[in-house]
Amino acid sequence: MKTFELGYFGNIWVKQNVLELAGEAFNGHEHKFDHVTLLVSGKVSVELEGSDAKEFTAPTFIVIRKEHRHKITALADGTVYYCVYALRDLDGEVMEVFGPQHDPESASARNEGYWEKVKALELT
Repeated sequence: MKTFELGYFGNIWVKQNVLELAGEAFNGHEHKFDHVTLLVSGKVSVELEGSDAKEFTAPTFIVIRKEHRHKITALADGTVYYCVYALRDLDGEVMEVFGPQHDPESASARNEGYWEKVKALELT
């Protein structure tokens, strides 16, 4: 299994998970708040503590309820899913955080020398 923290914008965090082979699993854990999992390829079994497993086939989304230990197991090779959730502070309030690396209008996302070229164009 591979996990990639893709980043955030506003109050939304996105994490990519890749299960390359059927049978690979992301072992159980739980969250303090509900979130959604976007299954973009493959098929998974989701086991919630105290409940029977349920199968999902891409493309779809899966609601993961707070405080329920859950385990996701690939039922097909090449399974990819994204966890998407709201960023919250310790009191549960939604936080606004902006990741400039994912904003095409952000200065940090521009190629080196971009702003100098823009200024040169403004002067002519």
